Amino acid sequence: MRRPGLILLSLILIAVMILSALQSDLLPAFFNLFTGEVDGEIFADDLDEEAPDGGGSADNGEVPPGNLKSLARQLTEGVSDDYEKLGAIYDWVTHNITYDLEKSKNIGEYGSGAAYLFKERKGVCHDYAELTRALLKAVGIKATYERGEVHPAPGKTENHAWNRALIGDTWYGLDTTWGSGFVDIEKEIFVPRPSRLYLTTPEELARLHSDPEYKEACEAKLRRSEALAAKPRSLPKYEGRLLKLINKSREEEGLNPLKEEARLLDRVRKSAAAAAEKECRGEEYTLDKLGEAIKDSALSLRLSSFGIYTLTLWDYPVPTAKEIHRQILKQKDSFLDDDSVDGLTVGVVRRGDLIAVVMVGLTYY
Repeated sequence: MRRPGLILLSLILIAVMILSALQSDLLPAFFNLFTGEVDGEIFADDLDEEAPDGGGSADNGEVPPGNLKSLARQLTEGVSDDYEKLGAIYDWVTHNITYDLEKSKNIGEYGSGAAYLFKERKGVCHDYAELTRALLKAVGIKATYERGEVHPAPGKTENHAWNRALIGDTWYGLDTTWGSGFVDIEKEIFVPRPSRLYLTTPEELARLHSDPEYKEACEAKLRRSEALAAKPRSLPKYEGRLLKLINKSREEEGLNPLKEEARLLDRVRKSAAAAAEKECRGEEYTLDKLGEAIKDSALSLRLSSFGIYTLTLWDYPVPTAKEIHRQILKQKDSFLDDDSVDGLTVGVVRRGDLIAVVMVGLTYY
């Protein structure tokens, strides 16, 4: 038996829901109900960056100061210790702000200051120091803006800005510009590389600013400790890519291509991981154990001879397979240009900023 009154009532209710959705934030959810889409599937990179708390830009193009205070409170919410607050703000700035190389070439054509950097998310040392000071002051930490000459590399002097912060009776020095990364001079790009190295005492920061050799040594020490804390990871795609690049180079030299020898891969990777471990600790390493293992397998592999090559490379970001291949060719002390070699096993292991490559060239009978 049909019930026209009930059907009509249902249609009216649906219409009311649609009209309500059109005038509210329920519209996306309403459409998702019928399309099967799920909230949160759009990634952050697909969205326009907006100011926190929904605040727009002021008439002069700067973000209203209230948003800086909101961010500072958000970063330190639930934190009672002032040094932890200092660390939280330092970490946010060094992880979220990038150095603006274009602005550094012509500062007069750009805005400046805390609000400018907060909005643009990129700037120069002056902006970093102003933003850091503003965020610290917003949570009740006394902070100063410091300025002077620094020596980032041997023979290089430049004007720079950083901060000092007072926690209790203790002053701390912090440089959020240097702590956020570094400039790759050859590629002319800024490389984000957040580090706590530049949150320290004023005396230590002064030495890091004035002694480039000491700065380099401290960065190397930190890099080694971070690599030791990281787990070794094999890079199979790099291994396959290196074999292709090596065979391409051999082809250009009129040499026979090398066959991939997979039976030794596990041993070669373990040797690369062991070499990385020793390199991280600053210790000498040999591949004698790998050589003995290959000798023990010579009969089953039908080997008449073999050669072992190793390369350890500290770099950040992780170098490409092409860049590693170029480093191998530069050394010119491998067996890769030997026409008597028939097969090759390539093991590539990453540990932090360290890449360890071990290759075994094989001649069969």
